[in-house]
Amino acid sequence: MNILIVEDDPMVGDINSRFASRLPFVEKVSLADSLEKAREMLDTESFDLMLLDVYFPTGRGPDLLQWVRSRKIGIDVIFITADKSPATVERALHLGAADYLVKPFTFARFKKAVEDVRERMGGVDRQQDFDQESLDQVFRKSSNTENPLPEELDKGMSYKTYELVRKEVLGVSEAFTAEQMGERLGIARVTIRRYLDFMEKQELLEVELRYGKIGRPQHYYRVKGAE
Repeated sequence: MNILIVEDDPMVGDINSRFASRLPFVEKVSLADSLEKAREMLDTESFDLMLLDVYFPTGRGPDLLQWVRSRKIGIDVIFITADKSPATVERALHLGAADYLVKPFTFARFKKAVEDVRERMGGVDRQQDFDQESLDQVFRKSSNTENPLPEELDKGMSYKTYELVRKEVLGVSEAFTAEQMGERLGIARVTIRRYLDFMEKQELLEVELRYGKIGRPQHYYRVKGAE
């Protein structure tokens, strides 16, 4: 796998490069420190995956992804950013981003995101022809066969948002509240609470009530079976 990192902060770019280089299936890691440089490289070189920041002095990462889509460049994109705003997350989903990592993140979460892209790419390459079941695996199902996406969601929920939340949840080992997870993803507390409660019903999460000295008990979620 050849990866292009688009990041204008040298320190962050170096960290992402070192993370990517630790993955045994990654053959080449290239770095573009501006949107302009990224466009030049995408026009002249071939990449399988782009790790893309949001904020740049001359524009925004989603604009580069829109340019990539308009030119029909075949590349997967993972956003790596401190931007947790709902508008940016929604635009990333609309443009077909494979994942969205909020800084700071662990190597384990980074590794899972890249491995998910690699596995999906491999599944498409190996498939001779698709039936509905195999299409569901590509578009809706996770590579984690122990926790496949549910056949139906509650009214008003979307699979894209569910998968975004689930990927983030699976990368967290400690217990968390709906407010904490909402802040990580830039999703309103009321909205993310619906997804977390649904995941509890699906037995992906377990909930613990923690009582403070004053006020209502806090709901803390944890991936079921996590230590």
